[in-house]
Amino acid sequence: MSAYTLPSGDPTLTTCVSQSDSVLSFKVNIRIILNGTQLVIPNKIGNEPGCLRPLHTIDNTGDVYIESPIFYSYTLQDFFAVWGQVFTKDQIFTLHADSGHAITMTVNNVPNFQFQNYVLAPGDQITITFT
Repeated sequence: MSAYTLPSGDPTLTTCVSQSDSVLSFKVNIRIILNGTQLVIPNKIGNEPGCLRPLHTIDNTGDVYIESPIFYSYTLQDFFAVWGQVFTKDQIFTLHADSGHAITMTVNNVPNFQFQNYVLAPGDQITITFT
């Protein structure tokens, strides 16, 4: 499976937003641990010169900001799409779950099985682990 690309014409992900026009504004924190090593989520995901996407990072702390001019139920899938990466219950980046490898996820320290379909909520602490 190749990396996700932003759907053309989908205003929920491709629109450039202004923080002053946001009716929806919150952040979540995402930690990704691959075989015991925490991945640094890059800064400026969805933050291109002259265009700030509704889901974006500012630094490499794992904080993902959701700022949107519309009310919308953004999911983990949406963030990974903006990032241009794959995340499902069976795959993260190029790594696949199989008989010797598992992908698990917790939200606020509680196991969660919605994976890419999980709807982001203010203050969420999300940990995705591949072992």
